[in-house]
Amino acid sequence: MKKLLCALLIITFFNSCSENKKAANQNSYFDLSTFMNADIEKLHASGASVLKVASVNGEREENRFVTVDWKREFDSFISADIHNPTFSEKYIVDTIVNSTDSSKSTTIRYVAKEEELRTRVLEIQFDENKIIVLIKAELFSKNFIANLSESLIYSPLKYYSITNHEESRWFGSDEFIIEGRIEKK
Repeated sequence: MKKLLCALLIITFFNSCSENKKAANQNSYFDLSTFMNADIEKLHASGASVLKVASVNGEREENRFVTVDWKREFDSFISADIHNPTFSEKYIVDTIVNSTDSSKSTTIRYVAKEEELRTRVLEIQFDENKIIVLIKAELFSKNFIANLSESLIYSPLKYYSITNHEESRWFGSDEFIIEGRIEKK
């Protein structure tokens, strides 16, 4: 009976240790993917349109789109998400509080510790009511042919900007900018 009780206590102890390890390994970084998917649902439900300006190497074109595939539109933002157990402990987290007499905002900034990580910087800015007002991301990737840097800006349900700069070994550099002003019905 004592052996059974002792064995039960040991099993309980190891189970609780593994549960604590699981909790410690959970990634507590901002969940950008979930946030963006929630906004995508809101935009689809509201029937929002977008006034989009596209620029390729300085040549601009402006169009209004009534039917928008918001999932595709925000694919770059979703791919910048770092809320994944594989990214645990791979970012330096800094919180910056800005206060003036009339307002207070907080920015949480994630900076990659390793150059191999595609998302190099992710910033989430909150207003005094803890509502997200701005998301910024800096992404970088390279391969044998080219280096690609992306700069993403998103003001929830209002505006977004995606700037791609590609430097190719053989074809020079190109810059592609998309700016979208979201228009709700």
